[in-house]
Amino acid sequence: MIKTNYARELRNLPPINTSLNRVFLGSPGTGKTTVAKLYGRILSDLGLLSNGEVVIKNPADFIGSAMGQSEENTKNILASTVGKVLIIDEAYMLYSSSDKGGGGADIYRTAVIDTIVAEVQKYKMEEMFQNVNPGLTRRFALKDAFRFADFNDKELEEILNLKIKTQGLGATTDAVSVAIDLLGRARNGLNFGNGGEVENLISRAKQNYQSRQSKLPADQRSIDFVFEPQDFDPDFDRAAGAETNLRELFKGVMGCDSIIAKLEGYLRVAKRMKKLGKDPTTHIPMNFIFKGPPGTGKTTTTARKIGQVYYDLGLLSEVKVVECSASDLVGQYVGQTGPKTIKQLELGLGKVLFIDEAYRLGQGHFAQEAIDELVDSMTKPKFASKMIIILAGYENDMNRLLSANEGLNSRFADEIVFPALSPKDSLLVLQNALKKENISIDCLKDISSHRPFLNMITELSVLPAWGNARDMITLAKSMILAVYQSAMDPISDNSKILLSYDEATACIQTMIDSKKGRAMVQGQPRSNYSTHDPVMEMPHKLRTSPEMNVNTVTSMKTNTRQKEEKQPSMEVIVPERFEDGVARDVGVSDAVWAQLQQDKRAIEEEARIYAEETRRKQKEIQALEEAEKKAREEAEREIEARNKAERQKQLRLREEARIRQLKAMAERKRIEQERKRLRLEEVKRRQKEKGGTGQIDKNGCLRGWISVD
Repeated sequence: MIKTNYARELRNLPPINTSLNRVFLGSPGTGKTTVAKLYGRILSDLGLLSNGEVVIKNPADFIGSAMGQSEENTKNILASTVGKVLIIDEAYMLYSSSDKGGGGADIYRTAVIDTIVAEVQKYKMEEMFQNVNPGLTRRFALKDAFRFADFNDKELEEILNLKIKTQGLGATTDAVSVAIDLLGRARNGLNFGNGGEVENLISRAKQNYQSRQSKLPADQRSIDFVFEPQDFDPDFDRAAGAETNLRELFKGVMGCDSIIAKLEGYLRVAKRMKKLGKDPTTHIPMNFIFKGPPGTGKTTTTARKIGQVYYDLGLLSEVKVVECSASDLVGQYVGQTGPKTIKQLELGLGKVLFIDEAYRLGQGHFAQEAIDELVDSMTKPKFASKMIIILAGYENDMNRLLSANEGLNSRFADEIVFPALSPKDSLLVLQNALKKENISIDCLKDISSHRPFLNMITELSVLPAWGNARDMITLAKSMILAVYQSAMDPISDNSKILLSYDEATACIQTMIDSKKGRAMVQGQPRSNYSTHDPVMEMPHKLRTSPEMNVNTVTSMKTNTRQKEEKQPSMEVIVPERFEDGVARDVGVSDAVWAQLQQDKRAIEEEARIYAEETRRKQKEIQALEEAEKKAREEAEREIEARNKAERQKQLRLREEARIRQLKAMAERKRIEQERKRLRLEEVKRRQKEKGGTGQIDKNGCLRGWISVD
């Protein structure tokens, strides 16, 4: 172009004008500013610029705070950079995008125009060019932009070795490999720093090296600073023991054998593909559907543990679960849903994004817009294979959601079903929670196999709003509260704390009654007992002591002996019943039946005594609370009275001071007026005397001049 213009000038033809403005697109740390400076020097050497100086400005240098100030700032900057290279760093900030979809523009930002070289991140820059003055697009063609890609592992290794050598440091081959692995993880996160990330990694390695050296004897310490793998990552060999760590992660978690088996398969695939130098994210699922009732460990257990496993494999940059619900993705008006969905995806980059109650994404027009945005974004390079996305909800609701959205169904092909906990597993959760607090139930070594407790938990589990492990943790808290409230003697740190059997039973019964009451308010049946389950048929009022284990099957049966004799007319035996309608089973002897009735009455009597004692204690507590409240109110009234008296005193003193000030002002004004009056009188007197003297001077002394010696 330069040669062509030179030849045209020789022929008296006008030169061909070309725009020198360029857009630099790329992530942070990819060398945009450095290349922009070189770009200016090249243009200067070619004679296209009179001065090769590079001036770097931020949007804040252009944007004013009053009408006309932005234009003035911009004109001054452009005037001072004529013939130079002007770099506007983070130029996308000149566009005030709104995540709320309001579309309102900032007049102070839109007034900033005409830049020479702009360098920013690609996605935000493209958004600005699509929404601001079209004249900017004509002057800065995106198709001619210089695009700076993120550095790959080989380039990052070159940068790392160069920086280490420049700073007089060293690193082993294994240490460099660990550092590159860390940088590869960080690349999955939001706003990867590229070269800047390498500098931060070296800074952390220096601190770890110094800390490691400080633990050695003084004569063994080195000042050479040769980095080892543990300096870059203290837990650098986590992938080698990933399978062992997986078993440890799920230790003590019930009903997760299928999940462990599935994750172990993923671990084997990832390790073998990495050995072959292949990317495992192309074959290991990164998106999951979690189905199951509440309290089965979808969030607190499995999501976090999956995040740990994938982090150990080097597929995530952080072991963190970003929790959100469908409402965090769905907007309230047109244009708001897309930005909200993108924001949540950005928060989950390099982490686990857990979307709870995801079935609500199938409700409403804006929710469908969120699904479309989610499905579309998952395939973009910015998000694809860089995060784990989990949609969680109830099984039937999630099935309806997936069946209605083919795109969502195809992208979330892997699902994990969380079954409801059995009564035995629920009691194990309760027992473990109590064991952590060194609490055990009196006379019971293993509460998970105690039939009366199993019956009560079975009754609880068929009620609406059953929370599985969540309800067991709540029940454990109520039992812990009960044991400390009833403890009479001081409890030592190492002593075993015993919770009485009656108190434990009362806590479970309280939860049952509470859920039944709520179910009745909602218009739902109290229970859904199955006539084929003897455990579920047992009424909660009929319970044996911990030492008893009596069969109480209540379904009606015919006389089997008459069946065997094949009599034409079979007599139906009507069993005896308790007063509350519980039937006596066939074959139960009179002695056992009498003992059952006696035990029932004894239990009811104990329950009555316990209820009376509870009411008495509640009355005592209520009386103490009322006395405490009364004393507190009296103290507050006394304090209020003192404060009121003090305020009145302050007001009185303030009023007295005000009156004194007014009096002083009035006295000062009176004195000033008196002085003014005296001055006026003095002036008049002097004028009068002067008038008399002037008359004498004019007419002379009528009596003649008299000299007095």
